[in-house]
Amino acid sequence: MATKRPRRTPRDRWADWAVIGTVALALLLGWGVKALAGSGYTTYTDAATGLTVRYPERWLLLQDENLLFQAIDPDSGEYKTTYQVALWPAAAGEPITATLSQVLNNASMARAQQNTAYRLFDLMEGDLLDGLPTMEATYVFVDESDDLFTQHMPVVVLGMDIALERDGQVYVFTLLAAEDNFAAAEKPFRRFVKTATYGGGER
Repeated sequence: MATKRPRRTPRDRWADWAVIGTVALALLLGWGVKALAGSGYTTYTDAATGLTVRYPERWLLLQDENLLFQAIDPDSGEYKTTYQVALWPAAAGEPITATLSQVLNNASMARAQQNTAYRLFDLMEGDLLDGLPTMEATYVFVDESDDLFTQHMPVVVLGMDIALERDGQVYVFTLLAAEDNFAAAEKPFRRFVKTATYGGGER
């Protein structure tokens, strides 16, 4: 004699849909968390100034006592695409644009002493950030390896400095990239500068 299956009630059907909905919601939340975690960027905060920047998570941080921040793209070829941030004092009582120009000129002279075939291309006003002016410098130099055991051709490097003033200090953001990589690197670098935040550090 066949056993009769118990008849399903509307309450049973609602319970089934509730389980399905709960599982679907859990999957969506898990996907959202994974997407957020894998957004491709990570943050770094300089404790002394409170400067916080977002940079590609696969990049490598490099320490330099003269810089607030430095990171390189390990997959960018022989010369590694580099982001740097340095801090310069602002001249008291001077217009912002004059101060920024002076800082970039000083940075240019320092680079000329440190690099082969250095040449400054341009020094000009950049876009406004948070309603404040910026100044930009573009330049070129030749990178020659100091390692006697590594033989490779010299690399032509293009550079860009973007200077801006915050709280009486001048921040100089720098992009360095091999000539062939510079055009593709410029737009992400500008986004790197625009998304930086300031303040809250140990003064």
